[in-house]
Amino acid sequence: MTHSGMQVSQSAQIPLAEAGEPPSAGGFWRHDPPYHLFILSSLAFAVLAGFTLAILAPLSIVLEWGWGRRFMPLIQAHGQAQILGFVGLFIIGMVYRLMPRFSGRPLSFPALAWASWPVLSLAVVLRLIAQPAGEGLWQRTLLVSSGCLGLLAACAFALVVMGTLLHRSSRADATGYFFVLAAAFFVLQAGINLELVVLAARRGSDVIRPLEAAPLLHVQLYGFIAMFILGVASRAIPSISGLPRPQVQAKALALALAAAVLVFAIAALLVGSGTRSEALLRIEAASFAALGPIFLAGVWVVGIFRPAANRLAGASQHHIWLLRATFAWLLIAGGMSAYYGVRAIAGGEFIPAYGVDAVRHAVGIGVASMMIAGMAMLILPEFAIRRTRHPNERWPALAILALLSAAAALRVAAAVATPHWQNTDRYWPMAIGGMLAEGALLLFAALFVISLIQKNAMVASFPPRPARE
Repeated sequence: MTHSGMQVSQSAQIPLAEAGEPPSAGGFWRHDPPYHLFILSSLAFAVLAGFTLAILAPLSIVLEWGWGRRFMPLIQAHGQAQILGFVGLFIIGMVYRLMPRFSGRPLSFPALAWASWPVLSLAVVLRLIAQPAGEGLWQRTLLVSSGCLGLLAACAFALVVMGTLLHRSSRADATGYFFVLAAAFFVLQAGINLELVVLAARRGSDVIRPLEAAPLLHVQLYGFIAMFILGVASRAIPSISGLPRPQVQAKALALALAAAVLVFAIAALLVGSGTRSEALLRIEAASFAALGPIFLAGVWVVGIFRPAANRLAGASQHHIWLLRATFAWLLIAGGMSAYYGVRAIAGGEFIPAYGVDAVRHAVGIGVASMMIAGMAMLILPEFAIRRTRHPNERWPALAILALLSAAAALRVAAAVATPHWQNTDRYWPMAIGGMLAEGALLLFAALFVISLIQKNAMVASFPPRPARE
C-alpha cells in the first residue's frame, strides 16, 4: 500500500477507532463477528424486499392492480423489512464491530453475537412470508414465530451490548449511554412486536391495527435507530471536525431522547388499548413534539455544521456531504415533529397520521439510509481499500447523496400534501421516491460487494504469518 493510501485509510478510521486500529495482530477485534454478513444481509433485505415493496405498493394503487386487502399487510411487511432487516441488521453488525474499539474490551458473549445474525434474519424472512400470505393457520403460526425469533435476537443483542459496555473496565463514556439505551429499546420493540402479532393471530388477522402499531414504530425509529445514529455521530463527527468530544451534553441528550420515546410509547400503548382522554392525547402529542428540540440539540452536540478543523484526507472529503445531509434531514424531521405535535396538543386530538408518516420517512430515508451510506464509506475497511485504488473517485458518494435526497424529498412531500391531494396521483411521487432509493442502495451494495471481493483478494495475497516459537 502506498504512503498516500495508508494516510487515507488511517484518516477514515480515526472517528470510531479512537486513533486507528493498533498494528498488533493480537488485538481482540481480530475475532469480531462477521460484520460483512450483517451488512450483506441488510442490503439484500433493502434491495429485494424493503425498497421493492416501497415501489410496488404505491404502483398497485395508481395502476389499479387490484391488490385490495393485500395492500396493508404488504405495507406492514415493507416497514419491518426496512426497520429490522435493512437498518436493524446493519446497525447490529456495526455495533459488534465498533464496541471493542471504543470500549477497549472484547465483546461479551461472542457466541450470542454470532447467533443474532441468523435468528434476526429468519425473523424478518418469516414476517415477509407470513403477512402477505393471508389469514390461514400456518400463516399466523409463521407470524407469531417471527415475533418470538425477533425477541430472542433482541435479547441476545442486548446481552452482548450491556455485557460489553456496562463492564467496569469499559471506556465507552457517553457513547455507551446511547448504545445501552438503544439495545434496551430494541428489546422493548421486540416485546411490543410479539404482543401485537399474537394479538393479530388471535383475531385471525394478518394486519396489525395502525393505532396499536404506533408505539412499536416509534420505539423502533427513535428509541433504537435515532439513538444509535446520535451515539455514533457524537463520537465520530467531533473527531473529524476538530471539536472536543462531548460527554456531559451527549449523556443528557441520550437520556432526554430515551425519556421522550418512553413517554410516547406508554401513552400510545394506552391509547391503542382503548384508553382515550384529552389529557392522554396531549401527553402523547407533547412527547412527539419533544423530538423537535431533542433533534436540534443532537445536531448541535454532534457539531456537523460548526467544524473547527477538517481531519479527513482528500479522498474522503466528499463523504462528509452525506453526513451533512443526514443531519439536515434530522432537522427537518425535528421541525415536522414539533409542528404536528404542538398542533395536536392545542386541539387535544390525535397527531395526524400523514404527519407521523412524513416524520418516519424523513428519518428512515433521509437520516438512517444516508447515515448508513456516509458512515460506512468513511470507516469500513472495504471502502478504505477502494479509496487507495481510486483516490479521486467522487461520483458514487455524490450520486448516492442525490438519489437519497430526492427520494426522501418526494416521499416526505407526498405525505405532507395528503390533506390537499386526495386522489391516487399522490402515490406517484411515493413510487418514484422508492425507485430513486432503490437505485441508491443498488449502487451502494455494488460498491460494497466489489470492495469486499478486492479486500479478500488482497488479504489472500499476503504470505501466511510464521508461527510463534
